[in-house]
Amino acid sequence: MSDLKPSSPDGFIDGDEATNGAHRGGGPTGGRPFIVTVSGSRKDSGKSSLAVDLVRNLLPCAAAKVAIHEEGEVQGERFLEEREPVRDPITDTARLFQAGARPVYLLKTSEELLARDLKELLRRLGQGTVVLEGNRVLRHLRPDYAVFVMDTTFEGFKPSAREALAEAHSVLVNDGALPPGAGGRALLELERRVKEINPRAKLLVVAELGYRRALGILLSRIIGKMGGGTVADQVEETVLAAVRERAREGRLPCEEALKLAEELGVPPLEVGKAANLLGVKIVRCSLGCF
Repeated sequence: MSDLKPSSPDGFIDGDEATNGAHRGGGPTGGRPFIVTVSGSRKDSGKSSLAVDLVRNLLPCAAAKVAIHEEGEVQGERFLEEREPVRDPITDTARLFQAGARPVYLLKTSEELLARDLKELLRRLGQGTVVLEGNRVLRHLRPDYAVFVMDTTFEGFKPSAREALAEAHSVLVNDGALPPGAGGRALLELERRVKEINPRAKLLVVAELGYRRALGILLSRIIGKMGGGTVADQVEETVLAAVRERAREGRLPCEEALKLAEELGVPPLEVGKAANLLGVKIVRCSLGCF
């Protein structure tokens, strides 16, 4: 059961062999990438689509998909970088690339090589914001924000799903996680079972919020974790002016920040960056964002 410990200085779980000398320097979280992970209850759970949507809203960022094979099945190049022209426009890495992530990698590795390959992968992805898709990366990484996509009942979980759920900060609950026509009692039971595995996980139920609203809340939570350390060198003056105008006594309610992003036609992250740059604190999240 996870206690959702804060991420370590280099992003790896303390004591992992891959931490030796990794990611020192001038990254957004004190010398390493700001790591967002996306895991899921099973194959085709919707985690790839969510990773693409996160990339679109967290630009500039890098991204990677991590695929685990049996030891004997890992052949050829393990680090496959997506480049233009895109080889296959329907693959997960192609979608990440088309969403704007740079660079984008597919890591093909085994359980035995995973820790070492993750170290090399993060070196290649750089010191900015990184979106990683994969369940078993959480055995070695302590991400800044971990999202779990649940689209099936617990009985449909793949082997690595339960331990990934145990590390999640937010759980995005899609329709498949609940029986058709399920009411409030079924949702309460689902929440109870999730809390047994991960007491601190926050649920976002798509059937209640709608996907767009759930994504907005999720982004605001990630932005809140970023704090002032990820402010880009430049923020559009129109965004700065709008945040300055809406803020009252150095504070901006979270729901107001999300509305402002929609009005300006910019990702919520840009409003978060502007708030950080101006010293405005995003507060009073009636949506349960923080």
